[in-house]
Amino acid sequence: ICQNLRNNLHHPNEYIRGVTLRFLCRLSEPEVLEPLVPSILENLDHRHHFIRRHALSAISSIYRLPHGDQLVPDAPELVERALASEQDASARRNAFLMLCTCAQERAVAYLLSNADRVAEWPDLLQMAAVALIRKVCRSPNRADKGRYIKIIIALLSSPSTAVVYECAGALESLSSAPTAVRAAANTYCELLSSQSDNNVKLIVLDR
Repeated sequence: ICQNLRNNLHHPNEYIRGVTLRFLCRLSEPEVLEPLVPSILENLDHRHHFIRRHALSAISSIYRLPHGDQLVPDAPELVERALASEQDASARRNAFLMLCTCAQERAVAYLLSNADRVAEWPDLLQMAAVALIRKVCRSPNRADKGRYIKIIIALLSSPSTAVVYECAGALESLSSAPTAVRAAANTYCELLSSQSDNNVKLIVLDR
């Protein structure tokens, strides 16, 4: 079984490689996964984004297993390095989510170091950033909450309505300051006036 899977991970057909990597996300047997780790890691540098995307997902799934940190001990470092050079939106999101789940301090460091460029990120990555900010700011008496609120406010100008909606919700849950509440309310009003779907309008009106 391991040899067949390894052959697929080196297959010249990108689809077969990608589907095999996606299949490995469902496995939890260390004796099957351990000999495949080197082949999985090789796919992080593949030229096709479809393969890199699923390789990141596979690494994340393996690392989250009960003893996954022994199978891929340097996974957070490898994923952080891949995130820094990756261009594909879905692959970047997969890498960022892995750091959020398994190495939150690295994800926070990446977010804060790119705070000025978050508004230029793809909407998939922006959604992940908002989720991370919600998670980080749940801790009571967090002194640097203002830095995260600035990022949220910057994302209110995102062209993605989903991102804007999530940012408005995050803003009013993180701060009770009048300026924050007013910004969230204004955002909801803008969404109400720009959306034609009545179901969407009802959801926004309820918020």
